[in-house]
Amino acid sequence: MQPKSPITTSDIARLTGLSRSTVSAVLNGKRNVRESTRRKVLACIREGNYEAGMIGRALVGELSRMVAVLASSLGSPFQMMAFRGIGSVLEAHRYHTLFHNVRSEDQEDPNTLESLRAYRPAGYIVLRGAEGHHGVHARAILKEGVPLVAQGKLENLETHWVLFGKRAARKQAADYVIAKGHRRLGHLAGPAFSVGAKQRKLGFIEGLIQHDIPVSDAKIVDAGETAADGYLGALEILKDPAGRPTALLCFNDMVAMGAYRAAHELSLQIPEDLSVVGFDGIDFAELLGPPLTTVDIFPHLLGQKCAELLVRAIGDQTGRGFVTECVTPKLVERASVRQL
Repeated sequence: MQPKSPITTSDIARLTGLSRSTVSAVLNGKRNVRESTRRKVLACIREGNYEAGMIGRALVGELSRMVAVLASSLGSPFQMMAFRGIGSVLEAHRYHTLFHNVRSEDQEDPNTLESLRAYRPAGYIVLRGAEGHHGVHARAILKEGVPLVAQGKLENLETHWVLFGKRAARKQAADYVIAKGHRRLGHLAGPAFSVGAKQRKLGFIEGLIQHDIPVSDAKIVDAGETAADGYLGALEILKDPAGRPTALLCFNDMVAMGAYRAAHELSLQIPEDLSVVGFDGIDFAELLGPPLTTVDIFPHLLGQKCAELLVRAIGDQTGRGFVTECVTPKLVERASVRQL
């Protein structure tokens, strides 16, 4: 028996008499293709001696329970915890999960979705990372009529959401350290272009204003989202002993880890010389020395809620309109903040 060979759009177009663009539309799961045309392409794949691969199997229904997850930081502890939450729910409902990392340079490229369309996902989950809002991709998905759940608000889009109050959670952290007697505060903010980072910074500023602390007295640096970013940002804030803050609020727990290293290099003890508060509630935060006080936004639960809402949306069980689910952050007090 002759071994099967890979099939291309050109092969199918030649054998069916269709254009390559029409064949591509069928393979990518576009909704504006006649059923007779779709059947013609499928018959060509089935009847020819070809290895249709993942695309062919998806078209005949074997992967109709595929869910695609878009993220911008696949390796980050926060998103890994969210992935576990997503996977636990989807696996229970017998869905397959396809994780897709969207690089920062591809955030606004509509062609980024082409490779995913070949799998004809039943739905999409968009995890909103610090690097971008995936707005272009979400608009394209919604235009095709495929269910989508977004973790975090995507501007000017109507879809299903799973949210937590970034601004209120950061203000909660500011209120906490101020209640501990700290008046000289620093904030290692996230990337300057991140909507989430801006919301957290506003919450920090609101806390200062409410407690009559001049914003100009605070040390604020747009650092980033990694431990390396936190290390460099903390060095910048802490290098001058005269204006050094007594408490440092960090964009996330990874940034806080970098701040720990900077404090160590400057011979500052935590919390005796510097109090530090993180954000996210990732697993390793309690393993730092000393264990990190943080605002836990329950990444695993966020992932679970995204998946549960998508399963309902795929089954058309969300009713009319769009559904918003909320997760309430919680400040977890450990040993990285001291009372002045």
